[in-house]
Amino acid sequence: MKYNVKYKKVFDKNDNIVDIDTVTKENKQEEYYSIGTHTPMEAALGEKNQHYFRAKRGYVLNPETELHDYTKRMLKYRFDTEDKFCIKYNRLDCCSHGKSCIFYEEMEGGCGCLGSRSHEYDLKRLYDTATIEAGCGDFVADVLLTSSTHPNRKPVFLEVAVTHPCSQEKIDSKNKIVELFVVSEEDAFCKLEQSAPYDYDGKLPKIKFHNFDDKTILTGCPHFAKEKKYAKQPYVLRDSYIRTKFYCIPQQITATPLKAYYDNTEIGMLFASNLFGKPFVFDKAISLDRSRFVMMGKDIYGAVEPWIVYGVTWNGIEYYHTVSAYLDYNSALKEFTTLQGKEWHGGETLSDFC
Repeated sequence: MKYNVKYKKVFDKNDNIVDIDTVTKENKQEEYYSIGTHTPMEAALGEKNQHYFRAKRGYVLNPETELHDYTKRMLKYRFDTEDKFCIKYNRLDCCSHGKSCIFYEEMEGGCGCLGSRSHEYDLKRLYDTATIEAGCGDFVADVLLTSSTHPNRKPVFLEVAVTHPCSQEKIDSKNKIVELFVVSEEDAFCKLEQSAPYDYDGKLPKIKFHNFDDKTILTGCPHFAKEKKYAKQPYVLRDSYIRTKFYCIPQQITATPLKAYYDNTEIGMLFASNLFGKPFVFDKAISLDRSRFVMMGKDIYGAVEPWIVYGVTWNGIEYYHTVSAYLDYNSALKEFTTLQGKEWHGGETLSDFC
């Protein structure tokens, strides 16, 4: 893996952060040190190339070590100086209706109707101290968040991954961990949000959340929405079989039409309507190669094969829909998974035999 070894930020001799944009020919001779490993640095102020800091002649700066230590210090700096320090991750919403829910299917773990929503939390409401390389039990966190007013509150680990991800032993400790994968200085200032299923600009760092509460019991069902929710005019198109009304097609086509379709499709909305059924949105995704939008839904009006999977592509002019229907949840989930370009590890399903 290649790393950016042209640095934009350093320390001065008083450990103040200096940005390359503030350095001129008049002050370039001052003492500068790398933020991560405190290696002596100098400013490169060429006439043509972008300005940057580099290690002084005679000194060696390990880019992996520097990036790792730099990110730790910047995470602490952000926590200490910013008004909020927010994280955002997905949690499962569990239906309170149990087996009486129209979306209920027997699933492993006993919770048969699930949805997913993003939840945001400001960690500065719970913690007031960020410490680099602090110990907690048998483990040392890259940055440990603790509360001085509530010392018994379970801390949060901020872990930086450059070449090595967080160890399985640390994950198994049940400590709450936010793991940030970095390849450049900019990643240290990214939003700490769980990665979306698509990434069109290539700038979204990979964030993982370990051992955070991931389930909420709702009053009601996370999937079902009444028909008033889709009171807009549908598009009447032909899918791979029959004339169909589609309710989630975006009103305007953007430079990323599949992402626009994904964003315009909400869990619980009616997705399509034709002679064979009316599937409501159960789950949605963008394929790994970004060539297809995939929707998994369920008909609630008594269709023989209630579970529906749509694959949507864009041919440069319009959306093209393919559809398949299944008797059971697992068969639909297998199709939903494979259309995303992912491997299916759920074993054989009913559709494999009929």
